[in-house]
Parts: sequence; structure tokens; C-alpha cells
Amino acid sequence: MPSPLSDLTLSCIGAGRLGKTLCRLFSEHLSIGQIVNSSQTSANLALDFIGAGTAQTDYANLQPADIWLIATPDNHIAKASAALENCGVLRDTDTVFHCSGSLTADALGLDLYSTASVHPIHSFANPDNSLAQFAGTACAVEGQPEACIVLEGLFAKIGGRPFAIQTQHKSLYHAATVMTCNYLVSLMALGEQMLNAAGVDLLAMDRNPLEPLIRQTVDNYLSTDAISALTGPIARGDNSTVEAHLLALQGQPDLWQTVYRAMGNATLELSAHQGQACADNLAIISNLLNSDNQ
Repeated sequence: MPSPLSDLTLSCIGAGRLGKTLCRLFSEHLSIGQIVNSSQTSANLALDFIGAGTAQTDYANLQPADIWLIATPDNHIAKASAALENCGVLRDTDTVFHCSGSLTADALGLDLYSTASVHPIHSFANPDNSLAQFAGTACAVEGQPEACIVLEGLFAKIGGRPFAIQTQHKSLYHAATVMTCNYLVSLMALGEQMLNAAGVDLLAMDRNPLEPLIRQTVDNYLSTDAISALTGPIARGDNSTVEAHLLALQGQPDLWQTVYRAMGNATLELSAHQGQACADNLAIISNLLNSDNQ
């Protein structure tokens, strides 16, 4: 019978913003062991935030733990995992996991141990905010079944919503999160650049004029779905407006038109399912978006 969480100890290698936030949340449900960072200063700072555990910089001094979180940057995960294995502290019953969005549990290279990856769909940019906002976060879990069971229970305890992702689809899953988080920021930045080019003085305004529109659009999408939330010229089949946009983008940075055309093509499919625009107008818009003459 598995041990209750309260009887387990978790140690963390690489306690940056994600690592120290999770350890602080975990500390209410199990014991925090060692916090292993590259410098004593960073380890002590992480320890102060977590409020539990002991600071370490030397793998030779590590003590056993039931669960090991490797929270280093992605390109250091394999090195940290190898160092952990080589120091001889791992036991057959231990669980080792990382929180990379793109890498699978196989990146740990620990074939003889119970391993997994858990990727919380959450921005850890501000650890203090994350402590208050983590509850309700969806967490993609993949790896060996025994490890997944332990970690699903642990993340559920801190308010996470674990769900399974197949190992072969981990990169595609992560691309989806990047598209809707990182690229959304880039898309909004492009919109601001276009406003500046159109002569809108954003610095003279006390509020970003796009803010209400962005919030309304996101709220509409999250409360309904993409087809219901879609508005604008392509949803209406307004080919004249799309043509005017493409003409206005001539002479502007090539990236703006490239992104406009790509997003327009994605919007065409939604508009066709929505059914507001007639098929003939959508065909005209498709030709405009995919023509080299515009």
C-alpha cells in the first residue's frame, strides 16, 4: 500500500521560480528535504521562500528523498539527472520527475527508476502571485504509471488539475501552449506596432486602447467557444475590408503581412463553420489572402 503523502520527503534540484513555488506549495502536504542549487546564495534564497528544507550545492552530500523534482532549465535536465544517479542516493522506490513542457520523462535517462514529467500550464513569472493563483492549474502528466499515480495525487493536493498526455504527443501539446501563451503576447505586440504606424500615440494614452477589446475577446472565447466568439470582417465575409487591410500593409514590415495572411487563413475555417458569411465571399477572401499580387 502506497505511503501517505505526509510520510514522504521531496527534494528539488534547481529551485528557480517554478521549483521554489512548487516546493512551497508541496511543503503543506509533505516534508521538503534538500534544495540543490548551483550556488549557496541562490539555494539560501530559495530556502527562505519555501520556508523548509536544507540548502545544498554538492551532490556528494545528498541524502535520500522519496520524490525528486528536477526543475533546472531544459538543457540542464539530463546533466542534473545523471549527477543525481551517479551520487548513489537514488533508491528503487523513489520517484523522479521534471516540469519541462516539451521534454518527456525519457529525458531524465533513468531507466531503472520510476520517472515522469509534469507540466503545469501556468506562468511562474512571479512566484508570490503563483502561490495564490496556482489552484485550478491544469497539469499535463506523462511517464511511468507508478510515478504518474504519485504525482497526480501530489499535484491534486496543491489544487492542480492533472491530466494524462501521451509521450509521443508531448511536443505537439507543448506547441499548443506556446501558441496560446507566448505567441498571443507576440500577436498583441504586433497589433501595438501597427497602431503606432497608423499614427496612434499609445504613450499619450493612460490605457492601452486595445485592452478592453483583448479582455472582451478572451472572455467571450473562454465562456463560449471559438466559433461563437469570432467576429470581424472574415466572420462577416467582408472581402472589401480584407483587401483594404492587405493594401495598407504594403510597404510595412513583411512580418506584419505574413502574420495577417496566416491568421486570416486560420480564421477562414472558423468562419466557414460559423456560417455567417456566404461561401462565395469566403472564397474571394481566400484568394486575397493567398495571392502574391497583394
